[in-house]
Amino acid sequence: MNKKVDMNVFLHFLLVIKEMNDFTVTEIKDALMNKYSAFSDPVEARKFIYRQLTRSVERGLLKRTNKDARSGKSVIYSKTKYFFSSSITPVARGNKAKLVLTQIEPSKVQSQPSYKVELQKELSAYEIDFNTILEEVNEYKRLSDRFPILKEELQRHHSIAKSKSIKLLGKINALQNLLGCTVSDQQEC
Repeated sequence: MNKKVDMNVFLHFLLVIKEMNDFTVTEIKDALMNKYSAFSDPVEARKFIYRQLTRSVERGLLKRTNKDARSGKSVIYSKTKYFFSSSITPVARGNKAKLVLTQIEPSKVQSQPSYKVELQKELSAYEIDFNTILEEVNEYKRLSDRFPILKEELQRHHSIAKSKSIKLLGKINALQNLLGCTVSDQQEC
C-alpha cells in the first residue's frame, strides 16, 4: 500500500512532474529558477532548495551520495525506494498555493501594469520565505523538546526566527493590501 507523503509544491514539481533524479543542488536550483520567476535571487533559491532537500533526506525520500572526491566536492541526490513507493502530494501553504498551482496566462500578465507583476513576484517570494521560517520555528520547538540541554541556544534561534517572521508578515500584508488581495490568515510564530 502506498503511503501518503506531503512535499513542498516546488520540489514536487521538480521531482514528481519533471521526474528529476540523480541531481546536484545546483542543477535543481537552476531548474527551479527557470520555472518560477519568484526565485530571482540565486543565493536565496539555493538556500530554499537546500532546506527542502535536507528535509526530504531526513524523511527518507532522497539519499545523498558524495561524488568521487578527486573530481571535487559534489553531492548527488537520488530518489529512494520509499520515494517510489509513496503517494506524494504537493503542499503549498497560504496564498502561495494560489500563485504557484495556478498558472497565470501570458495575456493577463501583459494587461497588468508592470509594477503589479513585480509586486506579485515579491509577494510570492515573501510567502515562501515566511513558510520556510515557520517550519524552522517548528523544528526549533521540536529539537528543544528532544534535547533539553540545548534549550537556551535553541530559544535564541527561535527568537531570531520569530523576529524575521514578524517582519515578513508585515511585508506580506503590505503587498496584499497594495495589490487589493484579502489579507491572508497567516499568523506570526
